Amino acid sequence: MKVPSLTFLATERMQVVFILIFVLTSAFLTVRLVMLPQRELAANNRSVRTQLESSSYASLAISNMLAIAEHETSNLTTLSNEWHRIAARLTAFPDQDTLLASSVNRIDYKVELYELRQRLQAKSDELKIQLLPVELGLDETLTSGDAIRVRMTQLKAVEKLADLTLDRQIQRLVEIYPLPPVEHQDKNGRRLFEEYPVRIECDVDFEHLFTFFQSVFEENQVFTFRNLRVESGPTFDAKLRVKAVLSALLF
Repeated sequence: MKVPSLTFLATERMQVVFILIFVLTSAFLTVRLVMLPQRELAANNRSVRTQLESSSYASLAISNMLAIAEHETSNLTTLSNEWHRIAARLTAFPDQDTLLASSVNRIDYKVELYELRQRLQAKSDELKIQLLPVELGLDETLTSGDAIRVRMTQLKAVEKLADLTLDRQIQRLVEIYPLPPVEHQDKNGRRLFEEYPVRIECDVDFEHLFTFFQSVFEENQVFTFRNLRVESGPTFDAKLRVKAVLSALLF
């Protein structure tokens, strides 16, 4: 009888070892890549099923679900209408839809700025109120279409606030200029409204200061106070020096 060589036996042993390694590796990968994910998926499905079974809507009929949906839709409509009423009440620009939709160019802006300066100067002369900031803090230099729209809205805010102060018989408009606008967003990043703050400094007496405070809460000319400082005026006639930042809201 012929005895197998040692080389043949060693080769067979290596083959057996490789087969065992392959079997063990396949078993490990099967458990790791197939069985464990299946168990996790089953556990997630059980969790979701438990949540659905415990939900207050699980036992509702389709008719009840439709009634709930109709009720929620009605609530949404009510809240939307309330928001529109608040926006209409608080906006400083009654024509804000036109203001947002209209397109303006550099020439339109410069012409309107020039006409506003001339009109306010004539109005202050007629009322015998000194108008020191003839330039109104508005620059004629523009760089883009978006800048033109923002600058035009700032011009409208300055115009409304300047008219408001002059109509309330202040003694002197010392300073007025717009600050950069502030955009307010909801938690999803959607725009809610824009705030156009304007810094103003004027001299006024007690009576007309009270009238001015009342007027900024009237419809179609609402301004919100960002800050306010009242000091003694520089002269006996101008008893108070008011420094404030007021914001026009654009929804």
